[in-house]
Amino acid sequence: MNYAEIKRLASAGIAFFSDGDGEFKCIIQAGGVDIVGGVEVEKPEITTTIKGLVRSPRVREVDGETIRVTDKLGVFNGDVEILNGYMVEIDGERYVVTEARPIRQTSTTVAYRPILRRVAVHG
Repeated sequence: MNYAEIKRLASAGIAFFSDGDGEFKCIIQAGGVDIVGGVEVEKPEITTTIKGLVRSPRVREVDGETIRVTDKLGVFNGDVEILNGYMVEIDGERYVVTEARPIRQTSTTVAYRPILRRVAVHG
C-alpha cells in the first residue's frame, strides 16, 4: 500500500474542508523563565504552523472524561508531528492537546485527530 499517496490524499481532503486556509499556531514549547545555576534564563516560546480544521464535539461524543463539552476536536495533516502537551491557538484562545490520536498503519503518519482542551490561563 502506498502510504505516501494516502497521506497526500488526506492532506488534500483536509485542505478542502478547511477552505485551504486552515492554519493554526501550534506551541511546541511554552515560553518562560528557567533557573540555571541560580540565574534566571529566559526560555523562548517555540511555535510552528499546523494545517487543518477544528470542530466542537457532538453531544453523543461527549463522555465527560475523555471528551468534554468544552473541548475541540481537530483534524490536521501529518506534515508536523503533534504530541500530547502541545498547545494550539484557536480564535485567540489556547487549547492543550490531551490526546494526539495519530492516524497511521505503519511508521507513516497520515494525519492527526487530536482532542484539544482549553487552557484556563496563559501568559
